[in-house]
Amino acid sequence: MLTHIPSLLRLALPLILSTSTITLMQIVDAFVLSLHSSTAVAAMGPSSMAVVLFQGFLFGIAAYAGTFVAYNHGRGDTSGIHKSTWLGIQTSLMAGVLGLVMAWPLGSLFLFVGHEPDVALAERTYFWICMAGSLFPVLSGALAGWLAGTGRATTVTWVTMTAFVVNAVLDWGFILGEWGLPRLGIAGAALGTVIAQAVAASMYLLLFGQEGGLGNRLARAFHWHEFAHFLKLAMPMGFRISVELMAWTFFLLAVGRIGTVELAVSSIAFRINGLAFFPAMGLAQAAGILAAQARGAGRDQDILPIAWQSLAVCEAWLLVMATLFATASAPLVAIFAGQTPETGQIIQAGIIVMKFIAAYCLFDAANIVFGGVLGAVGDTRWVARTFFGVTCFFLVVLGLVDWLYPNLYLEWTLSTLYILATAVLWTLRIQSGAWRKARVLREKMAG
Repeated sequence: MLTHIPSLLRLALPLILSTSTITLMQIVDAFVLSLHSSTAVAAMGPSSMAVVLFQGFLFGIAAYAGTFVAYNHGRGDTSGIHKSTWLGIQTSLMAGVLGLVMAWPLGSLFLFVGHEPDVALAERTYFWICMAGSLFPVLSGALAGWLAGTGRATTVTWVTMTAFVVNAVLDWGFILGEWGLPRLGIAGAALGTVIAQAVAASMYLLLFGQEGGLGNRLARAFHWHEFAHFLKLAMPMGFRISVELMAWTFFLLAVGRIGTVELAVSSIAFRINGLAFFPAMGLAQAAGILAAQARGAGRDQDILPIAWQSLAVCEAWLLVMATLFATASAPLVAIFAGQTPETGQIIQAGIIVMKFIAAYCLFDAANIVFGGVLGAVGDTRWVARTFFGVTCFFLVVLGLVDWLYPNLYLEWTLSTLYILATAVLWTLRIQSGAWRKARVLREKMAG
């Protein structure tokens, strides 16, 4: 009986719209940058991936507050909901300071990875600006978790769509110098992103304040023992996100050493893949929320049905997208290839790379859904340890290939096998039931 699918879809549809809007932001960035220069398009891939790599660790920690919120919501504990949300806010404030401190030294590393000088300078610029604004996306993640964890995912969608409109308008103005604004190129893309993220964070804070969360002195009081317990579960999730993003950042850096065309092709492929990936992430978020609410309410018997029914829905979606990617590769890549002397080469290589994207879509559903459910039920340390081991093996093999026989299609083959391996591991773990031993809330956190 597919008893959980109606609840899943009611919660997932707003989250899918929200995550799809994030994808559209990236697509708009890539499209407008393609009107500026192919160098900016090539630089956008590694630099944006590196931004998310470092912000992802902080974002993963802060957003895990949404899991605590969902548990408390399942238990009917309003006080616990506010306390859990403040754990995410406190993490966000620390993240903002860390982002400012680390922006310059980390951004300078792009000058030493072997990319062409103009590409490396553009990568550094984008990274600097986005890292300096780390507070805003991390804070948004924490507060979006509060809304989604209490079943108000539709509000998250409206906030994200507002941020998308702001980002799109500023992209056109700052990247191309329209409406009397300075023509800033890739720096304009970064500036537009940070401003849009700041708008979203402000809207979330306003909503939380209207509910009394900001003025709740008991909820916002900092208690180290509660914060330490939160970090014990949340940091592995942040670490897992960072490790995954590190793998794909190094993958792009390796591809970039082959040539600018190869880097541009791979960057474009990742952007297009977002059309499939981010809606699937919305489904996974909904599955995780339902699983957390079920555990909070003491219904562990519902976890496996939630996981498998969510997988079925996600697999159906990714099958449709895999078919699209395999059959419409050329026109999809051409949208972002621009009009440069390298355009023809980019499209021809992109046709083949999009076949790899289509292939790993077929088994990425287990990665996305089961990974989300395992995290939501508190099995975060096992997930982080296992993922770290698999990723290290992938990077070692990738490094050997890059040294001995650098080849675009061979490196994409390795990445596809990497996705398959993790999908198998998550499936075995969720089915084993070992996650039942994990705990999220302590009685003190429950209030």
